[in-house]
Amino acid sequence: MAKAKTARCPFREECERKCAYEFKELQCDYYRNNAYGDMVIPEQEQLRVMQEKVDAKEREELLIDALPESELRHISVDELFPHPDNPRKELGDLTELADSIRSKGVMQNLTAVPRGKGGYTVIIGHRRLSAAKLAGLREVPCVIVEMDMRDQLATMLLENMQRSDLTVYEQSQGFQMMLDFGESVEGIAEKTGFSKATVRRRLKMAELDQTKLKEVSVRQISMADLDRLSQIEDIEERNGLLESLGTSNFNMNFESALRSQNFRKRLPAVKAYLRQNHANKIERSQTYYGSKYTSITPEIRLDKWNEGDVLIPADEKRKVYYYLDESFGTIRFYVETPKPVPVKRPKEEIEREKYVEDVRRQFAELTETAYELRRKFAEGLHCTSRNEHQMLEGAAGMMAAGMFCYLSNGEHRDNVFRAAGFEYKLGGARDEQVEEFMKICTENPVKMVPALLYNAFTDRKTLGYYTGYSKEFPHHQKNHQLDALYRWLVSCGYEMSDDERMLQDGTHPLFVDKDKKETAS
Repeated sequence: MAKAKTARCPFREECERKCAYEFKELQCDYYRNNAYGDMVIPEQEQLRVMQEKVDAKEREELLIDALPESELRHISVDELFPHPDNPRKELGDLTELADSIRSKGVMQNLTAVPRGKGGYTVIIGHRRLSAAKLAGLREVPCVIVEMDMRDQLATMLLENMQRSDLTVYEQSQGFQMMLDFGESVEGIAEKTGFSKATVRRRLKMAELDQTKLKEVSVRQISMADLDRLSQIEDIEERNGLLESLGTSNFNMNFESALRSQNFRKRLPAVKAYLRQNHANKIERSQTYYGSKYTSITPEIRLDKWNEGDVLIPADEKRKVYYYLDESFGTIRFYVETPKPVPVKRPKEEIEREKYVEDVRRQFAELTETAYELRRKFAEGLHCTSRNEHQMLEGAAGMMAAGMFCYLSNGEHRDNVFRAAGFEYKLGGARDEQVEEFMKICTENPVKMVPALLYNAFTDRKTLGYYTGYSKEFPHHQKNHQLDALYRWLVSCGYEMSDDERMLQDGTHPLFVDKDKKETAS
């Protein structure tokens, strides 16, 4: 039976493996090849540093043994040149290595190939060459070999790709160069120790804007986010999302781009459905700013619509009209209403109503997206010894907020049922079902605490920071319940996007009423 994934591993959710190496994570290829920055286990990194000192010498000895017949010489540093295709672009701080070379000399030979222009190109030992120059050495020991460009590249990659300080940009460039020289995905995986899936993901990154990728690769980039980025099919949109990769805004921007993409893919089928059902198109001005049409459906998000699902109520016999909002990816259906007694409305009143409705729709969109981000984050939480305090803080915050908020628990109770794998049977013996559900929760509290706590906050897509009266321009409104939820989520590692922070503190541009601003000016 496969072991459960260790809760301490930072890659437990995205790792392809079905088991984990508790306290021996360095034996796991996925951890060894992806851990960097803050995504590490401290004592494993101490072992890695100790082992790398041993591995570096063994790796070079193995590489040299695999090279063609060679000869050892002492070569002037002026005749040695760095390889232009070396995957490792940044050599890092050379001070300590230069001090060591100054006192003990170069303990490991460099490996180089002859240059057509004279001199030699370094294959292995770029840091040693730079440190030797810094230490004032005139010559360094080199193994001179003969090899073609493909073998040069493969050798440099084999030496560099195992290093933990290569950025994802450098890794993707190295894989792409190997591919360009005729190596297969399988061959790259075998020579570098990365899984084939990881190799394919890195190669997918080579399609992105390399200048932007290089800039953002210095951030703490999650490989899971890079995988999500590949879901965006349009390369220009993907490159646009690169700007926020590794920041708290990425999730918000990604969800918006994915929603827009899914809507565009479904749009042809939606239009075919409308033609088949003889629905008549009307303009936005005819729906929101007049009384000729009456809505018979709520606003429907089309990015989640599946072909074959019913949009128009089956029992509707009247002539049906629709307004398709392609900017938001939504549709709503209408029928004609009896003509009221004509009342001429001032143009200024109509324009004001139009503006208020526009702003309210944008608030609803941002608020719903923020809800989706919180919900998805909470679904991935696990109760551990490290976050017990945060869980208790969340419970206290929720209960304090609940004293002042009306809490509806129908939908949230169902969410908890699903998390517990519990099926509520209508018409069943209620007391027995309650006892069964309570038994599930009490026998496995570690699994159930995050779900119980999050749903006790009664988070929902309409929970936001703006006033609710539909005809009034939306003003900022304090929400203690949502504040308490955010405090808990942030303490557990959630990162609020800029939009979420501005909605919370009332500084979002949508709160500025342009009509009043123009009047004041």
